[in-house]
Amino acid sequence: MHINPHTILPIFTMFLSLLVGIFVIYNNNRPDINRIFFILCLTLTIWFSYYLLPNFKISEHLFLTFTRIIYAVITFVPIMTFTFVTKFLNMERFKRWFIINLIIGFMVVFLTIFTKLIISGLVYYPWYPFPKAGPLHFIFLVHTLYLLTYMIIILNKAKKIHENDPKLLNQTKYVRIACYTLCIGAIDLFPNYGIPLYPVAYIPGSAFLLIISYAILKYEFLDIKIVIRKSLIYSIFVSSITIIFSTVILVFEHLSQYYFGYKSLFISILASFILALFIIPLRNKIQYVVDRLFFKNTQQEIMEQNELLKREVAKSDRMKSIAILASGMAHEIKNPLTPIKTFSEQLPSRLDDKEFLLKFSRIINKEVDRIDSLVQELLSFAKPSLPQLKQVNIYQLIGQTLDLLNNEIIRHKINLNTSFENKNILINIDPQQIKQALLNIFLNAIDAMPNGGTLSVIASEAKQSLTIEISDTGCGINPKDMRHIFDPFFSKKDHGTGLGLSITHEIIKNHNGRILAESELDKGTTFRIELSL
Repeated sequence: MHINPHTILPIFTMFLSLLVGIFVIYNNNRPDINRIFFILCLTLTIWFSYYLLPNFKISEHLFLTFTRIIYAVITFVPIMTFTFVTKFLNMERFKRWFIINLIIGFMVVFLTIFTKLIISGLVYYPWYPFPKAGPLHFIFLVHTLYLLTYMIIILNKAKKIHENDPKLLNQTKYVRIACYTLCIGAIDLFPNYGIPLYPVAYIPGSAFLLIISYAILKYEFLDIKIVIRKSLIYSIFVSSITIIFSTVILVFEHLSQYYFGYKSLFISILASFILALFIIPLRNKIQYVVDRLFFKNTQQEIMEQNELLKREVAKSDRMKSIAILASGMAHEIKNPLTPIKTFSEQLPSRLDDKEFLLKFSRIINKEVDRIDSLVQELLSFAKPSLPQLKQVNIYQLIGQTLDLLNNEIIRHKINLNTSFENKNILINIDPQQIKQALLNIFLNAIDAMPNGGTLSVIASEAKQSLTIEISDTGCGINPKDMRHIFDPFFSKKDHGTGLGLSITHEIIKNHNGRILAESELDKGTTFRIELSL
């Protein structure tokens, strides 16, 4: 087997057509049109499989036999394209046309395979042999051109059909552009008549498939919904550029040797270098266009916007936690306000009572300090900062966090179970950050038990480490989602931002600890936090 450089890109188009067809039939959301499109892709695949033949050393008779069979299948490319367009536009009146087209198609197939009336032989060109038009080839030619022309007329009339439906309007626009592009492939009929025009139908063929794929990705064409993964887009992009670049160099080298007759390694390297000067800027330009088409912005702009969005959502998620914290603190602030108000009401009538004034002064200072402490706690919680480590009684910290959620726990009819091996465990942590981490887990547990349940908190020591287990008896987490629960923006809740557990994971990580999770659907979830003492 000898690889003909002129056949590399057509073969690439062949595999592209097959992959797109399989993808569409796999996502068979609209069976009729999806099957028609799959058959169209199959005919394109067989069409471009012709370019495999020059790579094999086979006899002229066998080459011509395969050519006739493949050319017979090509007969159905315009038929299936026309049928695809009329089906997409819901033009029911063209159903009988399909039967007529099939009859003409099978007639051409019979004449192509069993006679010399459509294909009489081979025409030899520098790149590879091409089927030679027979005396009745014009039947295929006229039928093809008639279908393509009528299809263009239908598509032009369809411009104003879906003006009130933006998605359908865009789908129609890209189908029209794709089909216009595919029609350009008809220029490959010229070499059948001995006109030495280099065959390039694989280029409009590839463009047709890529435009349809773009309509699927961007506008859910054929009712196919997929998530655009940037890594996939750029992998395809880089692979395609590499294949095209390599093939252009090989074809240029081959044609230059044929027309100019040189055989110089230096000139080949020079030609490759000159091509690279043109291709590399072109690749960057195409990448810019891809960014604009798929993601509306360049890669750098997207990174900046994602970072800004992440900060905004993190701020929003933090403010939600602060709101709950403030709600819990409101009750705590009311407690010191009660004695302050009581003493202040009695103050005018007891100004001469020194004992009362001393007691009043002592209580006021104590309660004001208490309020100030609570306010400072709220402010420090609201303002992000680097971990400020200090020795903290973990039992008291967990208790304070649970107290803040007391109203939520009662409202959801949740039973609270706590177990501590030692209520005097001291650990070197940032209390506000760990409180936020615990609060996020507790909130998730409460959300998982809207109709009540049990929230268990167990703290234990082992080998210079502290383990905190937080368990609920809620709905649990789907096994497929477990590996994503700490990913930013991953959330299965309608009101969730997906940053709560991500922030918690980051806090524990910054404390040189680790957090693990176990869950079972409809039975509950357990988070295990491990910190060094």
